[in-house]
Amino acid sequence: MKISTICKKLFKFSCDFNFYFNAIMTSYKPKNYNSLSPYLIVDDAEKLVDLLKIVFEAKELRRYEREDGSIMHIELQLDDSIVMISDSTEDYPAVTTMLHMYVLDVFKTFDLAIENECLLLERPINKEDDPDTRGAFMDYAGNYWSVSTQNK
Repeated sequence: MKISTICKKLFKFSCDFNFYFNAIMTSYKPKNYNSLSPYLIVDDAEKLVDLLKIVFEAKELRRYEREDGSIMHIELQLDDSIVMISDSTEDYPAVTTMLHMYVLDVFKTFDLAIENECLLLERPINKEDDPDTRGAFMDYAGNYWSVSTQNK
């Protein structure tokens, strides 16, 4: 095999490798997004978005609305995690779930949730042999939220 043929093949391999490496390692997901995100389908998604902005200081990253103004898809950043939310539809009815989130101050987060009409399930407490102080509440849509702060 000629040197020029080997160089062409190596160059092609190098270009292919760089293309796939860049595609897979840098742009297969948005910057600062985690690989797994909960997707909540709820009635009155705007109400949940407002609640998460208050309780968890969520930041809105992307929003897409349907023609009727309902939320087709919204992405919120809660600390280092992304939560995706949509208004329910006939094809995609509301579904409840359970979520756990570590927060800087479990007492403050819990109190904000209760002050904003979440149902108190368990006041924050540090149980024996548990490194976390945990509390739990339910939002208006029926989602169970466990919040924790790891004790030092």
